[in-house]
Amino acid sequence: MRTTSYAALVALFITGLTLPATAHHSLTAEFEDSTTTVKGVMTSVEWINPHIYIYFDVVDKDGKKIQYAVETFPPNHMRTRYGLTRQLLNADMAKKETLIVEVQPAKNGKPLGWLKQLTYPDGHFIKLTAEPGSAEAR
Repeated sequence: MRTTSYAALVALFITGLTLPATAHHSLTAEFEDSTTTVKGVMTSVEWINPHIYIYFDVVDKDGKKIQYAVETFPPNHMRTRYGLTRQLLNADMAKKETLIVEVQPAKNGKPLGWLKQLTYPDGHFIKLTAEPGSAEAR
């Protein structure tokens, strides 16, 4: 009985260690290597772990409005590396400006992408990629 209980406890412990590792996904598994540009108005921000989602209303080729979801880094990463906060993004959203959004599109064809760069109407931009050799890439 004691051996069985010990074996069950070890099995439970090992299972617990593997669950967090299987939960995360590879960017290359979900998103294309190419970059696509869409123009849209930011409508909402989900400031959550493990990734922030920013939603845009985008007008497609047929003139139909679609909601485009843009996935990006976790909140702590966005704050410490890029200086972005929920308050800043919410203030940008309140302006209802059309932004240029560069993303790596989803491989499944859904209106979803991994954020590379946001460009504002006045020309300033926030680039969320690491250039090879930069401190960000290390």
